[in-house]
Order: sequence, then structure tokens, then C-alpha cells
Amino acid sequence: MAAFPNKVIVTSCMGGSQGDLGVVRALGRSGVSVILLSEYPSSIAQHSRYAERMICEPGFTQNPDSALTCLMRIAESESHKPIIFPTADPDLTVLSDLRDKLEPYFHLFLSTRELIDTCLDKGKFFEFARHLNFPIPHTYTPNDFDELLTLSRSISYPTILKPLIPQTWSQPEIQRIVDEKKALVIDTPEALIARYRAIAPLNKDMAIQDYIPGRDDRLYSLHIYMDHQGEPVAYFTGQKIRTYPTYAGIGCFVRSVYVPELVSSGIDILRKLHYTGMALLQFKQDSRTGAFKLLEINPRASSWNLLAERCGVNLPYLACLETLGIQLPPRPRQEEGVNYVFFSHDIRAFLDYRKHGDWSTWAWLRSLLGRNVFQYWCLDDPKPFFVSVGRALMSVGKRVTRRVTRRLRPAQSAG
Repeated sequence: MAAFPNKVIVTSCMGGSQGDLGVVRALGRSGVSVILLSEYPSSIAQHSRYAERMICEPGFTQNPDSALTCLMRIAESESHKPIIFPTADPDLTVLSDLRDKLEPYFHLFLSTRELIDTCLDKGKFFEFARHLNFPIPHTYTPNDFDELLTLSRSISYPTILKPLIPQTWSQPEIQRIVDEKKALVIDTPEALIARYRAIAPLNKDMAIQDYIPGRDDRLYSLHIYMDHQGEPVAYFTGQKIRTYPTYAGIGCFVRSVYVPELVSSGIDILRKLHYTGMALLQFKQDSRTGAFKLLEINPRASSWNLLAERCGVNLPYLACLETLGIQLPPRPRQEEGVNYVFFSHDIRAFLDYRKHGDWSTWAWLRSLLGRNVFQYWCLDDPKPFFVSVGRALMSVGKRVTRRVTRRLRPAQSAG
């Protein structure tokens, strides 16, 4: 294990506790000093034993000047040039926009600004991918309701409706309409028109994409780090067995499965892009043909990156070594058959799958009996788990209190 004095700033500017916690643990276990930077005080990753400290900077992703000032304060306090590791799209966007000002003071292993913008904007990405003949499903981006109406009569169903920029569907009003899903599976022209009408007043930048037949266990991901010459340092492939929300969500039960075809296809795609840095490529296997279709490229680590680290492919650590010019170990080969479980989400996913007849109780229980790595629980770093349990209990207590209060009010009024 190579030791180096540079600290790593792990950004957690969505206030989440998936991708950031995995990166913090992966780096900390390798002896790297980690500072967590979040715009919310609630990040569970701050409770990890591997987070040296947390810096809370409200509005980091909304105010670039504030973000730059915060980062410069960190740079001035360190004797060695820190490394910045983004874990979500909004903070990645901020760092990409500030790149020219940050590079003299920080190590940034980001791809070019043009590529990052293209990958984050699905409309640009689909046009770009089509031009390069990547294996993507047919995608349409209607500009207004009239174009949507015309498309609704000519496309085949079921079809997929999704945002051009994923975080635009994170606003609460849209979350309620789409039931917290990242994309919607639409079965009829009438349903497509109704969904578009409901969402468009809040955000009309949406794409319609051919539906690739197959259950959620046909979803695969390639996690990879490309060095400064655009060559692969290491890679990992995983199969999503269950997602939450179901049929269009984030992996909550994922299995380590090495798929050579995805590795070769993904490397070929990234080389054509002259891509450097961390990348997550999402694929779906067509149940009719067995062919893999590229759904998207995310220019960052995944939300369940800790599975790769558990299986011997520590991408965050290798990225830091390569960025600092430290000699890399031999390319690791992933251990297969290990599962990532985000248990609280997986229970909810299972209940929905069971309702639709996709998973029986016995099959779900049997799937949990293998070798597992959990989102929060691990013996060497238990505090995030207990914090998450405490928050869950408080949330349940508040809901119970609200219900009791609502029931008591009519009785008190009558009295």
C-alpha cells in the first residue's frame, strides 16, 4: 500500500449517504486522509471513522463564488496539494466549471468540461452517441407538446420517459408525480401525454426512449478509471438484481459479476471519446437478443461503489495513486458473487416486486443468504449504521405523532 501525504476532499453536496460513504471508506481503509465537504449538515458519511472531519458549506452547488472561496480556504490550510473527489452530479458540475481556477491548487481527475457537460445532459449525450454509432436505444427529445403529440402516435410501446438532466426530477413536486423514479415506463399514447402534461409545467426537458425488454436484473454497470493517456487502470462490472424505486431506480441489491463483453465494449466507447477519469457506464441487456444497449455514461463514481472495493477493485484509491504519479499495483481482478445490499430500500423494492409477481418472499430471503456488503453496516465502521437506525426511528416517531395528533383534533374540537 503506497502512502502519500495529500489529503482527499470527498464532496457530498447532495447530502446523500451512498456514493460519498463508499468513497470515504475505500480511501480511509487504504490509509488516505479524507475530508468530507457537504452543503448539508446531515451527511451520514461524516460519522465514518475514516472521515477526518467534515466541512459544511451551505449553497455549495448554487453559488460558485462561495464554493471557490471554501475550496481555496482548504487549499491554503494544506501543505500538499489536495485531491478532490466528487460523488454526485451537482458538485461535479461546480468543480468542472471552476476547473481553471482550481487546478493550480488541487488535483482534479476529471475529463474535459465538454465531455462532462455532454454526459450530464442526456439530450446532448444521445445525439453524440448516435453520431459515433454507440449501441444506444432510439431516443427522441420533443421541444414542446405538439412534438410530443406527434411522437406519441408513431413510437412503439412500452416506451421510457426520462429527464434530460437527471437532477431536474429531484424537486419535490416532480418526485411526487413520478413516484421518486429516475424514469417512467409508459404503456400507451394516452399515458405518455398525461405524464408529459403533468411534468412539463415544472420541467419540459425530457427524452422519450425505446424500451429495452427485460426485468431489472438485465441492468448492468461498468465502473472504470481511465488514466491521463485514456487507458484503463482498473474496472469492475456489476448486475443489478433489484432497484428502488422498482423498474426505474437505483440499485439496492447488486451482484458482483464479471462480464468481459461490457469491459471491452465500455473501453472501446471511452477510447473513442478520449475519456479520462472516473466513469460509470449503464447498460441493459435486451431479453430478445442478448445484446447490451448503452443507457448512459456518468462521469463519476457510482452510488454503490463500495461493492467494487469489497471485491478487490478500489477505484478511488487507484485514481489517487495515478493522479499523483505513484506506481500502480498490477491491475486487480474482481471477486465475483458478492452482493451489495441497501437494506431499507431493498425491503421496499421487494414489497413492490412481490405485488407484481416478480419476487416471492422465499426467493427474496434466499437471495440475502450469500456474501453481502451493506450500505451502512460494517464491523470496522459501525457508527453510520447506528446513526441511520436512529434517524429512521425518529422519522417513524414523527409520523406516528402526526397521525395521533390529527386523530385527536376532531375529538378535542367536538369536546
